[in-house]
Parts: sequence; C-alpha cells; structure tokens
Amino acid sequence: MTTTLFVSVALSALACYAIYIGWATQKKRWAYAGWAGIAVSIVAWCNALGTEFGITVGLCLPAIMVWLGIGRHAKAEKTKPDADKPPHQWQWQGKAIALTSWHILYVLIVQMVTFSLIVVALVYQLPISEPKQMATGVIILPLVWGVLAYWYVMSEHKLRHILFSVVLAAVAALYLFGVAHG
Repeated sequence: MTTTLFVSVALSALACYAIYIGWATQKKRWAYAGWAGIAVSIVAWCNALGTEFGITVGLCLPAIMVWLGIGRHAKAEKTKPDADKPPHQWQWQGKAIALTSWHILYVLIVQMVTFSLIVVALVYQLPISEPKQMATGVIILPLVWGVLAYWYVMSEHKLRHILFSVVLAAVAALYLFGVAHG
C-alpha cells in the first residue's frame, strides 16, 4: 500500500507539473498530458485508498498542488502611500448588480435543481444497488455541477447554456416522474 500511495502522489505531482508547463508555455500537448495524468493518478488513488477516498484525494490533491505554481509566479506589489490616491467616488451600478445577482442565483439554485435531476436520472440507470446509486450520485453531482457552472460562467452564450440545462432537466424529470414510476 505504501508503494501505491507513493506512486499516486508522484503521478499527481507529475500531472500537475505537466499542466503547469502547458499553461506557462501555452502548449496544449502538455496540458492534455497533464489532464490524462490526473485521470491516471485518480485510478492509482482509487487502488490505494478505495473508490470514495481515491476520487476525493485524486481530485483535491491537484487543486492544492496548483498553489505551488501560483506562488511561484506571484509578484509582490509595492504599496503606494494613501496620500497619492484620489478619493473614491461611489457609483450605483444597478444593472451590473442585477446581472451578477442573477448569475449567482442561477448557478447556486437553478443549476443545483436541474443538475440534481439530471444526475439522479443518470444514476438511476446504473445496474447497481440503490445505496451504491446514491453514493455514486453524491460523488458525481458536485463534479457535474462544478464543470457545468464553470462552463456557464465562462460562456459568451449564456442563453444557450440555460436552454441546454432546461432541456436536459426536463428530459430527466420526465424520465424520473413519468417513465421510471409510471
């Protein structure tokens, strides 16, 4: 088990380094190799710690390791004396506040409901016992929600994302409340 843990840590570190090199040099091959390495390291973590802990550690460790690269590129900013700053003038940005509030509410509430329906419908299809289906759903839901929330925030066509989510949720709801129990 110790060897498997060492290999898992090494794979995670190498994968993070490859992603970092891909980012620093703007070469996609390194980034793709790093993401493939993350997938391989998750498998190694699952072999070392079991599925539940392996997926958790395999996804969390690279998120922690990335701060090493961020710290390497961080530059200390020189602070200027407050006397040089002009006085700040507050301006009401009602449209920006409303739009930002909508994005927050959409990601936190609407996406949670829609992707919960989608994940439950998908997990319901798995040929495993109900407790294992629930455990799988608990593991998959934050991943799906996070990836699609990131897609929404980074998308230039937010309406397309909203329509896609609503259609998928409607299909999942029809399956769950119509086909599966009807």
